[in-house]
This record gives sequence, structure tokens and C-alpha cells, in this order.
Amino acid sequence: MSTVPKVSRQDIRKIISDNFNDTDYRFSNDEILQYLNDIDKYKSLNLDVLDFEDVLLEMEESGFLRPIAQNFNTRYYKIMTKLEAKTCKDCNTLSWFAEAEEPKICPRCRSESLA
Repeated sequence: MSTVPKVSRQDIRKIISDNFNDTDYRFSNDEILQYLNDIDKYKSLNLDVLDFEDVLLEMEESGFLRPIAQNFNTRYYKIMTKLEAKTCKDCNTLSWFAEAEEPKICPRCRSESLA
């Protein structure tokens, strides 16, 4: 029995930051999937929107993503605040956070030293 492929939360955040980082713009999980399928590490996985639904639900719960419509497995969103790139001072990892997200913790080393 195969396991569901893990989609990086940081990859999802980067896609949103690069392509949908406007509070007036509407986008869907299908559009995010299209961008994921262009990333080398996901190309061979035959991803489906359900493979990263948990990441989007976490973003909804945090208040960053606002669901505005749904049609079967396609969900449409708007962001509540723009994402900002932050670099960890301890491990130099680039991450993306919503303005209001606190605390901002590095996903790699768990440090709160971000600039």
C-alpha cells in the first residue's frame, strides 16, 4: 500500500507568494496544483488536490486563507494578508509568512530569529 506523497508547506507558500499574493485575487487549489506539477520533485508523483488539502486547511485555520467557494474538489480562496519572505538568521532558510502570523518560526531549524 503506497502512502500519500507529502507536499511541502513551504512550496505551497512560495507558490502563493509568487503567483497569488494579492488580497483581491481569487485562486483555486487546482491552480496551485498546476504550479506544483512544474516543480521537479513533484512531476513524477501524479499529485491530486487532495494530496495537499491538509496544508490548505491549516492555512484556513490560521486565518491566512479564506475559502470563498467550492465545486466538488476545487476550492477557491483569497488570502487575508500578503505573504512576506523572511530569512532565518540561524540557518539561512528562506520562508514565507503572512503578516499577522505569530510566532514566525523557521520550518527547518525551528528558530524564531527571522529577518
